[in-house]
Amino acid sequence: MATSQGFHPKPKVSYLSALPLGFSSQDEVMELVLEEDWDPEILRSRLTESTVQGLDFLTVLPLEDKAPKSKASAFQYQATIPADKTSEISEAIANFLSSASVKVLKANGKEVEARTHVTQLELQGTTLTFTIAAQEGPEAGAREILSALGLGEELFRTIFPVRTKTYVQDA
Repeated sequence: MATSQGFHPKPKVSYLSALPLGFSSQDEVMELVLEEDWDPEILRSRLTESTVQGLDFLTVLPLEDKAPKSKASAFQYQATIPADKTSEISEAIANFLSSASVKVLKANGKEVEARTHVTQLELQGTTLTFTIAAQEGPEAGAREILSALGLGEELFRTIFPVRTKTYVQDA
């Protein structure tokens, strides 16, 4: 691995997007700078062998030298909703999707638009799935979408969201 210069060299690693505090993930993207070329499958295997249990490297793709960093285009999340809340949440989803605009407050008190960036929102049984397009500037994230559906009080008590997919923009 390539490392930074200086008194305390660190591996040159970057992550596509920060995971919201309290959320778990099944699909993250990491960029790693290497000092020499590796066969992608051998590198994936070596990374998986040398990491902690439960962290699996699924795909390794070489990037062109000096290529711009990847950017996320969207994030998909899932959460299991308590069965007694499904009717209420189904109604909240219908209201959300039929609205042209839904304003929500972030934890810092700033009001942001939530509706325009949600590209998928559905409840199947007790599984809530939603996809949020990546945005520039102040954004409505997964926490704000859940709050807009009336689930803010349930978050991390009975609802534990998981990022299930990170979509990457084509270069």
